[in-house]
Amino acid sequence: MRPFGRVYFRIAKRVRLEGGRKLGSFSRTLTRVVKRFAKRFKQFGNLWRRSLSITKKSALRTVSWTQDIVRRTHRSVQRQFCNLKISGGIRRMPETIGQIALGYATRESRASLVDFLLKAPVIVQTSHGPIKFLSHSVNCVTRAETFMVKEPATLQWIDRMEPGSIFWDIGGNVGTLTLYAARREALDIWSFEPAAANYYNLVANAELNGYSDKVKCLQLGFSDCTEIANLNVSQFMVGASFGFSDRKEKRLLRKKDVSTWQAVPVWSIDDFIEHYRIPCPNYIKIDVPGLAAKILEGASNTLLRPEVKQIQIKIASQHGKKGTHVVQILKTCGFEIAYHNLKYRKTGGTVFAVQRDLVFEKTA
Repeated sequence: MRPFGRVYFRIAKRVRLEGGRKLGSFSRTLTRVVKRFAKRFKQFGNLWRRSLSITKKSALRTVSWTQDIVRRTHRSVQRQFCNLKISGGIRRMPETIGQIALGYATRESRASLVDFLLKAPVIVQTSHGPIKFLSHSVNCVTRAETFMVKEPATLQWIDRMEPGSIFWDIGGNVGTLTLYAARREALDIWSFEPAAANYYNLVANAELNGYSDKVKCLQLGFSDCTEIANLNVSQFMVGASFGFSDRKEKRLLRKKDVSTWQAVPVWSIDDFIEHYRIPCPNYIKIDVPGLAAKILEGASNTLLRPEVKQIQIKIASQHGKKGTHVVQILKTCGFEIAYHNLKYRKTGGTVFAVQRDLVFEKTA
């Protein structure tokens, strides 16, 4: 029994030793796996926390940006709508919404919109047919939409002109009266406008109506002498009326300060006709702020010619200092007042006379 007992205990001892080794190996392996898993879990946890932090910051920035847009839009809408009058608020609502939208548009979008708007002219119906006007600014649209109501007597004066006559429009602006006369298709028309911005619209409107080869548009001014003068003008105020340097002080007093200038060739009518050997006009319309007397003084020889039949001049009052001077010059050349053409303005549904244009006719 002793030998068997020794063998048994040896075998048991070896089994215990082998089992302990295997158990220790398993324990170490499990420990390594747990440590690796903990390490990976820790990395995942850091990554998760970082992702949450970035997402939170992005969300906060998005919320802040959205609130800023809403705040600015609200202020813009509030400011725009507060400036609207109740009577015209609904009518001007698309304009307000468009201004807000343009504030967030790209430069290319704005440029495309300008091209689109320029292709949509204002169409005015007249007794001689429709006339198209470039919708370049509020002034241009206003002039186009109101000239039929504003100057009915002047339009009647143009309708009375004899077919085949030569009509000079001095101070043509964007060409309302020029195009109305051209629509008769019975007159030889010359239109003069010194301001570059208005001259562009004048020529563009003539082209728009198919009269680019029938209406002679010239960018120049008239006075009592031939020179290069400075026009007190802004090219961003299309459709407005401008004057030369001696009008600056009065513009400042009227709070219409224009601090920019444009060099303009200025002719006397006598020199212009003699230099270019062009035919004498039969009808002349003069609408130039503050220069009517000087223009007439520079046309002393032309006014004596029998071809000149009638002259319409924009005068605030014929009894004022300048009005009296103009009447005296034309009286010396054989002209007398034939018509008092009133201009009209519509404000709040009420139409009232604002100024008279004197039409002088040659009597001698």
